Amino acid sequence: MADMKGVAELTTIDLDEKPADILTNGPAGDERRPNRVRLVLGALALAAVAGVAGWQAPNAIDTLTKPKYLGADASTIADNLGCDGYTRAAKHTDAVYTYRDQGTCTLNGVVVTITTFDEATDGRTFAAVMEAVIPVLHPTWSGATYAAGDGWNVADARNLTPEIAELAVQRLGTGATHVIPAGHSA
Repeated sequence: MADMKGVAELTTIDLDEKPADILTNGPAGDERRPNRVRLVLGALALAAVAGVAGWQAPNAIDTLTKPKYLGADASTIADNLGCDGYTRAAKHTDAVYTYRDQGTCTLNGVVVTITTFDEATDGRTFAAVMEAVIPVLHPTWSGATYAAGDGWNVADARNLTPEIAELAVQRLGTGATHVIPAGHSA
């Protein structure tokens, strides 16, 4: 054996079982075990999908739950009320309240003012201004009533009669009547 330079030694292994087990990357019998790269890529994909869903979910919910008339034009309300002779009012940029659109039309022979809002809070501010100003300007009025819902306000342009407010709520199928001074109900 001393003179074996350059001779390769060959070892033979006798395989009585499955030779495929020796050739796998994992333990015998677990050929479907995912490798780390697949696991990490799967986790990243899941995180990306969850992130997009979480980012878009509020927009989808807002769209599905948005009140019908929030952000609508006053002409849309007039059409749904069945008003005649709708006229859009000039936009007042110096108003105490913020509104989207305003106009007048005739509902059952009574001229009404329709005001719409982009935000429900703008409508509540408008109502608060009405409830503060009407008693000062018309202290003898009793039962002055307007109709309001998320995104809209309809009021008799002259006397704030409850009949017109009730008709507006009935025809629009949403909202409620409000009596000035606040605290009274129609």
